Amino acid sequence: MHSMNDYYSAVQLRADRWSALREASAELNRTPQGRHAGALKKRIEGLFTSLSVIEPYWAFPGMPAFEHMRRQFEGGHIEDLAFSVHRVTRALTTGAYRRRHIPLERDLFENDEHDDEAVLPPEARAMARPYFEVLIVDSVTEHQERWLKSNMTRLRRPEDPFTYEAVVVPSLEDALIGVLFNHNIQAIVVRPGLVLKSKTDHPVLSRYLNRAGGQKELEALLPEDYGPELCRLIAKVRPELDAYLVTERSVEDIAGLDLGICRRVFYNQEDFMELHLNILRGVQARNKTPFFTALVEYSKQPTGVFHAMPISRGKSITRSHWIQDMGAFYGPNIFMAETSATSGGLDSLLEPHGPIKEAQELAARAFGAKQTFFATNG
Repeated sequence: MHSMNDYYSAVQLRADRWSALREASAELNRTPQGRHAGALKKRIEGLFTSLSVIEPYWAFPGMPAFEHMRRQFEGGHIEDLAFSVHRVTRALTTGAYRRRHIPLERDLFENDEHDDEAVLPPEARAMARPYFEVLIVDSVTEHQERWLKSNMTRLRRPEDPFTYEAVVVPSLEDALIGVLFNHNIQAIVVRPGLVLKSKTDHPVLSRYLNRAGGQKELEALLPEDYGPELCRLIAKVRPELDAYLVTERSVEDIAGLDLGICRRVFYNQEDFMELHLNILRGVQARNKTPFFTALVEYSKQPTGVFHAMPISRGKSITRSHWIQDMGAFYGPNIFMAETSATSGGLDSLLEPHGPIKEAQELAARAFGAKQTFFATNG
C-alpha cells in the first residue's frame, strides 16, 4: 500500500483508501477464520487510521457514520462493516450521494433502489440539481455541530436551484486544508468560535497548509483576527469561493478590514435563512454561463440559408436515406447551434461587448485575476 506522502491528490488518496477498505472488508467477511484473517484485520485497522485523517473534510459519509463503521470493525460485526463500506464506496464512485440520501445499514436498504444509479440515464443525471458542500468553521461540541447542520438542512426547499451539505471544522488550519482537499466546497461560513491550530498533525496536511501561507505567519495572529485572516488566505488558494463572516465585533472594527473573498458580514445574529439564501445566491452568480445561455437562445432562432449547412438545421442529414447515422452520432443540437452564421445573437471574440465580455469577467473572478481574455487555439 502506498504511503500517504506518495499522493499529490487528496481525492485520489481518499478513493484508493476506500477501495482498499472495501476489498479488505469483503475478503475478511468471506473468510473470517482464514489464515490471512489476522493480516486483513491489521490492514483494515491501518486503513481506518489513514482515512480518519482526511474524512473530517468531506460531508459524505460524515464522521458519525465513519466512526460507526469503525465500531462495527472493533466489535467484530464484519458482515455489517463490509455492507456499509461497499455502499459508501459505490456512492462515492457513482456520485449517488449528490442526489439522495444513502442508507448504510442493511435494515434501511431497499432493494428497489436498483443498485444506486444503475438505472438512471445520463440525461437524468445531467439535469439533477447540482450539489456542493458548505464549510462551517467553528470550534463546537458534537451536539452543537448537529444543531448547526440541522438548522442548515431544514431550510432546503424543493425549488432551490442547488442542494448542499455542511462540513464543520474547528480551526483556521482545518479550514485551509479543507478547501484544498475538498473541491466540493463552494462556500465558507466563518463563525467567531474558530481556533487557530488543527488537532491533526500529519506531513500531508502540513504540505497543504504551507501552500496557503505557512504556519509561522499564522501563529502571530490575535484570536480576534482569525476570521478576517481566514477570508484573506482562502482568497489566495480558492479565489472563486464565497465566504460569509459571522462576528461579534462592532461594525466600525470590521469596516476597515480587508476581508478577501467575504461577500457578507453577519453581526451578532443567527439568521440561518438569510445565510442560506446568500449561499445559494452566491453559487448561482458563479454558475452563470453567459455565452452558453446566449448560444441556447441563438439555436432557437428561425432557420436561414448561408454558407454553412447547419444553419438549415441539418435538414439534408435528417432527411437523408443514407447518412442519418451521422445525425444520430452528433445529435441535433450541434446543428442547431452552429455559430458561423452572421444572423446575430452572439458576441465577437475580437471586440467582446455582450455575453463573451460578461463570461470573461466571471472567469477573472474565478481565477482571482484582474482580467481574463479568451482566445482561440488556432
